[in-house]
Amino acid sequence: MRYATVMRTIELEQEISCVSPPATLWPLLADTARLNRIVGMAPLELTPLDGPGAERYHVKTSLDGFSAEYDEEPFEWRSPDSFVVRRNMTKGALQSLQMGLSVLPGDNGGSRVTWRLVLTVKLGFLAPITRLVGGWRMRTILAATRAFDATLVDPPAPAPPTAISPAFERAITALQTVLPEPDRALARRFGEWLARAPDVDVMHIRPFEVADEWGEPREAILTLCLEGVVAGLLQMHWDIVCPSCRTAASRVEHLYEVRDGGHCGFCDIRFDLPLDQAVEAVFQPAASLREVTPLPYCTGGPTSTPHVLAQAHLPQDGSAHFFAPSAPGKYRVFVRGGATASLTVAPTGRDDVRFDLTDLVVTPAAATVTPGAAIVVHQNGGTARHAKIEQLAWIDRAATAHRMSLQPRFRRLFSGEVLSPGRQLHVARVSLLFSDLSASTALYSRVGDAIAFRLVQDHFELLREKIAAENGVVVKTIGDAVMAAFQDEGSALRAAVAMQAAWDAFREPRPDGGDTMLKIGVHSGPAFVVTANGVLDYFGQTVNVAARLQGAAHEREIVVTDALADRAVEEGWMGGARISERFDAVLKGLDHPLRAARLVVG
Repeated sequence: MRYATVMRTIELEQEISCVSPPATLWPLLADTARLNRIVGMAPLELTPLDGPGAERYHVKTSLDGFSAEYDEEPFEWRSPDSFVVRRNMTKGALQSLQMGLSVLPGDNGGSRVTWRLVLTVKLGFLAPITRLVGGWRMRTILAATRAFDATLVDPPAPAPPTAISPAFERAITALQTVLPEPDRALARRFGEWLARAPDVDVMHIRPFEVADEWGEPREAILTLCLEGVVAGLLQMHWDIVCPSCRTAASRVEHLYEVRDGGHCGFCDIRFDLPLDQAVEAVFQPAASLREVTPLPYCTGGPTSTPHVLAQAHLPQDGSAHFFAPSAPGKYRVFVRGGATASLTVAPTGRDDVRFDLTDLVVTPAAATVTPGAAIVVHQNGGTARHAKIEQLAWIDRAATAHRMSLQPRFRRLFSGEVLSPGRQLHVARVSLLFSDLSASTALYSRVGDAIAFRLVQDHFELLREKIAAENGVVVKTIGDAVMAAFQDEGSALRAAVAMQAAWDAFREPRPDGGDTMLKIGVHSGPAFVVTANGVLDYFGQTVNVAARLQGAAHEREIVVTDALADRAVEEGWMGGARISERFDAVLKGLDHPLRAARLVVG
């Protein structure tokens, strides 16, 4: 270990060689919340700082047994090889603390890992003892690094399981009893994980992340979470997610508490609340079963925002320096306060670019650079901020409020989770299916109310079955019509094809059905979500077009836009359907005819 003491500043640096390659070691070492907990650091009490300056949080904690308070600047990093964080102390013996990590390729496919700790004391006579304490802290970090490396090379045998409390056992059993037999083993594993995992793993459970990590279907883990709340195993709340840092800006217990907009103090932006991005369901063990420490162990290292590829301080009069991502694609430069610029990485781009920030406007507004190009963000005056380079693609690992609303189980178990009266929130895209039963009025007149009503109800069950098979949900029934919603248009169209394909077999044992046939319309687009008649519903032009496409359908037909028909052919969504006609649909409420296609099955 290299030591250096200059007046009141102690620098400690240590490089070690690891067998694991950087690609597998970096995610573990950059997970600073987990690392801090492993090396014995205390949890943090955070107070956001809204004023000018680089610091974003005032932190209260203890460092090596001593009470400490400090203002922490945002982490600086470049994934996947380095980060540094600076803490400006306001209480305790230190004036400042800076910690940095570098993970670079080493010999034989391994890694060269360098940790650096810089401690500045308030009084010079404290330097010797601070150097001893800092050396001890460095050794604990190095020990954790070697342990991570050893675990990656030779995973240890599982430790004997600890006992589970009787209350946890009862909740796990209650969950198992509502599930089919094949799912009960997974429920047992899930329940035992909730009981035994470290606080940091279960204080903020995202079902799809657990599913991906375990290699299980996402719907299976989401089902365990939803049923687990009813069984008393879990509790659920809703995070309001910032569109830039994509972390929880605030939290509510119920959807009816969601308001029209949110605010992220870290990014200093206000934002709308689209239900398909900004409102997310998260879970943690029920408070009656387990007390989970609510305090974090880190303010936000690289792995807490994996879509941010690089982040750096932008001084009041100065520059932040980056290198462009190596992968071609679309990215964004973001500066705290909401200033942004588009960044395209392509082989034909420039080798360097400078963005200037003036009055929270970045110029140029867009640039194209080569992979690895030098990027500078500069400002004169203003206030110290942070800048970052973000991936634009939204990471599809969130159980958003919109995705939850498309779960029949969620609508059944949590019928009270609705928006407050009059509240309307946006979704960027939803796929809607409308169906209608032709000749149903004549059916009531010919066979009587009882028989006709039974047939209509049976046909609802058929449609629900096909909708559920494509992970859709029935939003509502209107007379003998159905409105259903899906995550994507492929699912909606496959459900429509399955309905038409099953119709003859449905009618065969029901001779009283007469000439009743299905007419279906499918359309996708943006919509607003509201609470209507006590359930989550949709309205807007996408809803109108979907309903009117259904109105343009003849018996046995599915009517969709021409563009959706072409995509269905390309993506293989047609199943047994074919395009029988392309036509100009004149739909009420549209200024111009809509190019559409008729699909028939068989």
